[in-house]
Formats: sequence, C-alpha cells, structure tokens
Amino acid sequence: MPLKPGRRIAVASIISVNVAYSLNWFNIGSLYFLIGPDLNGGVSGLGTLTSAFFLGIGLLQMPVGMLSARVGPRRVLGIGTIIAAFAVIGQSISTTLFEATMFRFIVGAGLAFVFAPSVVMITRLSKGRAGAGVGIIQSSFGVGGLLGLFGWTLLAPLIGWRLSLGLSGALLILGGLAVALFGPDKETRTRVSFNRLVKIIREKNLILIGLGLLSPNLGSILVFSFMPYYLKNNLGESAALAGLIASATVVVPILSALGGGRLYDKTRNPRLLMIISGLAISIALALFALANVAIIILGVLLIGLVFGVGTTAGITGARDLNPIEKEYDGLAVSWISMISLTGAFWPPLVFSYLAGTLGYSIAWLGGSALSFLMLIPVLFLTKRVPRT
Repeated sequence: MPLKPGRRIAVASIISVNVAYSLNWFNIGSLYFLIGPDLNGGVSGLGTLTSAFFLGIGLLQMPVGMLSARVGPRRVLGIGTIIAAFAVIGQSISTTLFEATMFRFIVGAGLAFVFAPSVVMITRLSKGRAGAGVGIIQSSFGVGGLLGLFGWTLLAPLIGWRLSLGLSGALLILGGLAVALFGPDKETRTRVSFNRLVKIIREKNLILIGLGLLSPNLGSILVFSFMPYYLKNNLGESAALAGLIASATVVVPILSALGGGRLYDKTRNPRLLMIISGLAISIALALFALANVAIIILGVLLIGLVFGVGTTAGITGARDLNPIEKEYDGLAVSWISMISLTGAFWPPLVFSYLAGTLGYSIAWLGGSALSFLMLIPVLFLTKRVPRT
C-alpha cells in the first residue's frame, strides 16, 4: 500500500538526516590521509579518533532512548543533530590530534541522538512493517557512507579537509531541519518506568543481540576506518580508488539491507541471519591478510552484502523481542545499540596497535579472529521471533 503524500515527505526527511548522519560517521576514514600529516598522527591516531567516536556514540544510546520515550523522537533527533554538527565544525578547526579526538567524541555523542529515534519514526510511518522500515534506514546509511568514503575523498583535495568537514556539519544541520519541519507530527510520549527499564536491560535476548552485533559491526568498522588509509599508504593505490573500494562496504548494504528486512519478515529468525553474516565477515577479514587488491575488493563486497542482512536482522529482532509495551521499542533498540557500539571502541585500538607493531596482515587476521569470537553470544539467541 503506497504512502500518502504527507507520509512520503516525512519518510524523505528521515532519510535525509540519516544520509547526513552517515556521511559524518564515515568521512574521517577517507580524509585521514590529509588529516594525519596535518595533525602529526599515524595509524595510531586514526585508531584513537575511531575509538573516541564509538565511545561517544555508544555510551549515550540508552539515555537517548529514555529521552526519546519521554519527550518524543523528533525533538531528540533535533537536539542531536545540532550537537554533532557544531562538534564537526569544531573538529574542522582543530590544530592538534588531541583537540580533534575530543571533538570526535562529541560528534559521536551527538549522533547517538539520531538512530533510535529514526527507527521509531520510520517503523510507525511504515505501518508496522518493521523489517522494511529498518531496511530503509540502513539503506540511507549506505548512501551517506558512499558520500563520506568516496565523495569526500574527491572533494577534500579540492577544498581542503577542514572546509569539507565544515560542509558535512552544515548538511547535518539541514537534515535535522528537514525532520523538524516535515517529520511526523504525532509523537507518542511515555514516562519511562524504572521497572520497565530494568526489564529491558535484563532481557537475555536483547543482551545477546547487542553482543552479537559486534561481529558484523567490527568488520564494517575496520574496513571503513582503516582500508582507505591502508590501500593508499601501504599498497600504493590512489586516494580516490581507496575510498571507492572501502565505500562498497556501505554501498552494497543499500540493497542488501532491504533484502535483509524482507528475509527477516519472512523467516523471523535473527539468529540464523546474524550467524551467516558474522561468519562471512570473519572469512573476508582473514583474506585481507593476503594484501591482494583484487581479493580485497571481493572481500569488501562480501562484507557489504552480509552486513546489511545481519544488522537489519539484529535491530529488527531487538524491536520484536522487546519484552514490554511497544512504546518502549526505541529503548530496546537503544539498549542493543549501546552494547554493540560501546563495545566497538576497543577493536580499532587493538587493530592500530597490531598494524603499527606487527604489520597489517597480522592486524587483519586479528580482526577476523575477534569477529568470529563475537558470534558466540548469537548461538544462545532464540531461534525464531513470534509474528506480531
């Protein structure tokens, strides 16, 4: 059933802010070949910036979910875009790696206000088709990733990394304004009950999904954060080609996330879909150790394909496994996001250490091993989700 014009505009506004959100998530990895020399940072500096971002975006997921339930998702999203946008602009004028790291942490904290509210709004506008709604968000994420990893690689040499970062902050403000003007008018607000909050936090299946999402997230994080820098500095590829190759890990999920949503709606089996995704990502990361560009391209494509399926299944499964009223769906999504994103702050540090001391081949093998180990919690997840 097609959406009414008002709903289409509301969906478009949510898509626009998520494209800007994703752009600001990914562009540091593609710009670091310019940022690093300017701020005197090597691969360890890239690891520090990446970890600061995930620490910021992870720690605030649950508080944001609570705030979203209390005051409404559209207001929360607006607050986050303003915080993140000004932090991005602050990062663009940083003169030291320490300053850039502090601003990067705040960018992550601000962007924490975007995802869960977007999921709540899009699923309501999608008339309960949860998998399709989350698939739309994941696909928007891929469009922004293409801009951040490839588009900004082309733009930055022309206008400089500082101005290109400032522009990405401005686009985030415009996306937030679009939701403020055209987002869904009706917002359900719920006073967060402590007992219900505890019930969400203690729900075993939600904890397992959050831990299990570390597997696909880890593969994607290592590729979009380190692959452009690795291909340019170690394998001698051009910055544009390096960014284009890395962008496949977020471009391919534009389609695979939608397919993952449909697979989830058909199978109702998040465990199976997450296990397949994690195993494929572990294999791809191990193949990167061969330092062959053709194999790297195939591996990045594989990661993009299964990442869209695994994460969509996990996020939608969390919504459906929410043990209490549907008004708390945003909190369930926030909880699993808090676990998976906060837990993602340390693998970039480990990877950058291994790459700097033992070489990239060992670092990719280490990432593969970590991704595989993160699948263990998924084995204990419920097999199927009841139809709603």
